[in-house]
Amino acid sequence: MLPPPNATSPMGTPPKPFASMRLEWILLAAVAIAGFIRMLYIGVRELWYDEVLSLLLSTTLRTGYVDPPDTPIALASYGALLQLPPFSGVTDFIAAIKPLLQGLVGREPHPPLFFLSQYLWLLLTGNQEISLRSLNLLLSLGAILGAYGMGKALFHHRGGLLLAALLGLNPFFWFHSLNMRMYCPTVLWVTLGGWAVLQLCYQRPSRPMRLLWYLLLTLAITGGILTYYLSALWFFALGGVILIKDRKHWWHYGLLALGAAGLAAPWFYWGLPQQLRNVDLKRFATDKSFLETIPHHIQGVLEVLGIQLLVGDWATSLPPGIVLAIGALVFLGLAAIIWHLGCLLRQESPALLVTVLVLACLPLLLMLAYDIFSGKSTLAWGFGRSAVFILPGLLLLVTAWVMNLSITWQKPMVLAILLLYLGLNMADMAGRNRQMFHQIAAASAASDSTLIAMNSKAWGHVLRLVYYLPQDTPVKLLATNPTMLPKALETLLSDPSESYDQVLWLEAERPVWKAPTESEAKTIRDDVERLLTAQYGSVEQRQLVGTMDLDRFRLGIYQKGA
Repeated sequence: MLPPPNATSPMGTPPKPFASMRLEWILLAAVAIAGFIRMLYIGVRELWYDEVLSLLLSTTLRTGYVDPPDTPIALASYGALLQLPPFSGVTDFIAAIKPLLQGLVGREPHPPLFFLSQYLWLLLTGNQEISLRSLNLLLSLGAILGAYGMGKALFHHRGGLLLAALLGLNPFFWFHSLNMRMYCPTVLWVTLGGWAVLQLCYQRPSRPMRLLWYLLLTLAITGGILTYYLSALWFFALGGVILIKDRKHWWHYGLLALGAAGLAAPWFYWGLPQQLRNVDLKRFATDKSFLETIPHHIQGVLEVLGIQLLVGDWATSLPPGIVLAIGALVFLGLAAIIWHLGCLLRQESPALLVTVLVLACLPLLLMLAYDIFSGKSTLAWGFGRSAVFILPGLLLLVTAWVMNLSITWQKPMVLAILLLYLGLNMADMAGRNRQMFHQIAAASAASDSTLIAMNSKAWGHVLRLVYYLPQDTPVKLLATNPTMLPKALETLLSDPSESYDQVLWLEAERPVWKAPTESEAKTIRDDVERLLTAQYGSVEQRQLVGTMDLDRFRLGIYQKGA
């Protein structure tokens, strides 16, 4: 049985001011806690695979990276790639933007704005973990402010606080606000654009203020599309809201859309065509028939809803079946919320109901339709992050529902959701560690002559070794594709000119490229063990585990004379 509605207004005005005040204090505390735990946990975990790639691109030196050869190479020779090149003045700083853009169009599927902003941030703060992530932390606070504006435009101050608190403590957004990737800035532009449109459509500002909101919307559209291409689906949904509530000013919005297109035109002319030629989009494709893909698309929808509204980064550790089951429960919960909200608003405020449903559902449906008709599978890619732009709309739906409950039900419902979110976040950080490469660095420091033999050339694995091992450590790296490692190691160990006091055998569970079958992996492991134990003593075997498959390694420590 769903709670009864608020008896006063579809905008959620409470009948008891004192009770409302207490709820507002709870929401303010939740927003403050959201900011505090971001600062508390910003540097707790190591960089994950994609973050170190963002660092490489942001230093402008992506084009200088080459895969390690099948012979040992000094790990420190890669160190300069993860730092900004030296600048003699502003001219050099500006000139370095060109190789940054060239690195993007070579292999990356993302637009340049995030990497350009991170490039500037590197100059100001350096490349330590906390420094790298601090920009997104600040931008996440801006996104929370944008969420407050969206909620306030529809449901007054208390509605704004509720949406801000939901976004601030949402496990999915909280995780991405502590990562050096473009997903947090995407949410920033989405919320700012949503705030501008809802303010224009529902608050009817004066002409001078209207111009300022037009400017913010133009910047949000431009920033969103130049940060993450698929955010355009959110702005398309905002166009639907405009048609519902403010179509008499359609030509104003048409002009600002042209303005946003003009600001983005240089990249669309120069960069986007090159990306479409160079980027591997086949990884999203499927060879199944239309009917065969339907269950897969349904699964994608359920997983995205479950991950974004509840599971968060826990999805990388939970079995897929559990994530899918949680997604199904979340879907049923959203369906019940939509039905109940329809009962509450369809008579008193149908335009508000349609606005909320458009922003909550249309971006997701558009992405689903694209996947179905293009034969691709982008919706569930990357544990929900490919559809990050749908999150504010989903949380707006939850906000609309809670704000239209009676005040008796609002407080327990708000407390239940926020405490659940906070508990998931705290358990995530307390119970899921990512410190693999610090352990490897400590092991390498035990000897003056160390070789790291790794069964992967994947640049995320290589560059994390480079980032976490001290540059003055005399460590060499032998990184090959898995099937090549035994032969390369045999050749190396038979060469008298190559002598090491210690060998660290680092076996990646996911080599990323040219991964062997399970039986092949066992054969490779046995061959490497045989080669190493012929000349070295086995000192220790460790399982290094992080928060995802790309963080799983087996570390074997072998020393002479042991």
